Amino acid sequence: MRNIRRWARLLILCLTIGFLSAAAQPGYAWLTDKATSSPLQVEAASFDASKVIVLDAGHGGYDTGSVSYDGVYEKDITLAITQKIGERLEKAGCTVVYTRTSDEVSWSNDNKDDLRTRVAIAKEAGADYYISIHTNASEYGDGASGFEAYIDYKNDTITAMAQSIEQRLMQLGYTQNRGLKSTQESSLYVIDSNPVPAMLLELGFITDSADAAYMCSEEGQTALAQGIAQGILEQL
Repeated sequence: MRNIRRWARLLILCLTIGFLSAAAQPGYAWLTDKATSSPLQVEAASFDASKVIVLDAGHGGYDTGSVSYDGVYEKDITLAITQKIGERLEKAGCTVVYTRTSDEVSWSNDNKDDLRTRVAIAKEAGADYYISIHTNASEYGDGASGFEAYIDYKNDTITAMAQSIEQRLMQLGYTQNRGLKSTQESSLYVIDSNPVPAMLLELGFITDSADAAYMCSEEGQTALAQGIAQGILEQL
């Protein structure tokens, strides 16, 4: 019996030493997700925390964006996820600028002024990256689902970051991957008129019951934010 207790104590000691040794590695920063208590491991030496990142929560104020079948507005989903992404980036030491932090917006009830103001915020901030968060919609309801990203393929930097985020979202397995889309096929003002390398993420279809349920849930929003933040940090 004494031998069993001795071996048990020895095993616990070894496991504790191993964990502390890993956590003390100088090349890593451990960021604990409050919602899941799971560590987000980021190679501290691998990214430049001096970068300025603009996070744009799509729609807001007068503009609800798309609406789910049970009445949830796109603007509320995008704001919740955007704030969670920002929290994780700030915890890693990055400078984050938001186009909005509530449903109160700084632009008029005019779509052109809306888009121009968002781009101006990035320009005035001297941002290095601009990431706009959206949800998609379809008249076919559950017939369309999946996430996708719109980018300017001529910009290698933003393309690499979009690919990194794409891989992280694929790992979540919550919906299908619709791939990276070029704005040469479908022009988007916040990308094509932006002096800052920019992307627009459509995280899923708000009109698809499964996608919408995931994006509206606290668990889903936390996982999406963590995946996107990790994808960003990997390319800084």
